[in-house]
Amino acid sequence: MQAIVSLLEESAYSRIEAMWRILELKCGLKGIKATPFPHFSWHVAEDYTTGPVAAMLKESADRSQPFTVTTSGLGIFTGQEPVIYVLIAKDEKLLRFHKTIWRHARKVSLGPSHFYSPEAWVPHITLAHSDVDRDALVCAIEELAFRPFNWEVRIDNLALVGQAGEEIGQLKYRFDFPEVDLHIRTTPAL
Repeated sequence: MQAIVSLLEESAYSRIEAMWRILELKCGLKGIKATPFPHFSWHVAEDYTTGPVAAMLKESADRSQPFTVTTSGLGIFTGQEPVIYVLIAKDEKLLRFHKTIWRHARKVSLGPSHFYSPEAWVPHITLAHSDVDRDALVCAIEELAFRPFNWEVRIDNLALVGQAGEEIGQLKYRFDFPEVDLHIRTTPAL
């Protein structure tokens, strides 16, 4: 599996890594180490065409500006393999950006996941997956339920991460958004 993601900025990255350590030490949850980069995903697929996906990510990043997302709580994707996550609140800018990424990514992807389509997408930052059993789930909720999850997170990059089978995920590409100088003059100096 591979994914087009945004890696979290330093403070959020550190916060998520600290939660991963707590969940590992107190609840025995280690599955998150399969993709050890705090991030959230825009598009997931079995594979991407290497050259075209890199070009698409670079072009998309070059045309983007950093923006902020807001997290809004703790969530669980239920089922045989529960996933514990931090929910990212949807807003118009986030949804427009996602639709653009989805539209371009589907042209360079093989076997895209329908869970990341615009109709089904739940933007989130994964805290635990693949080894969450009943006891670990209870432990994780006890550890996390009373923590605040209303953060602002700056998004300033697009990246491609991937893993084959049981391998540790690898960062394949990262393209940063250009910084915007807010002090640029809009009229010529006299």
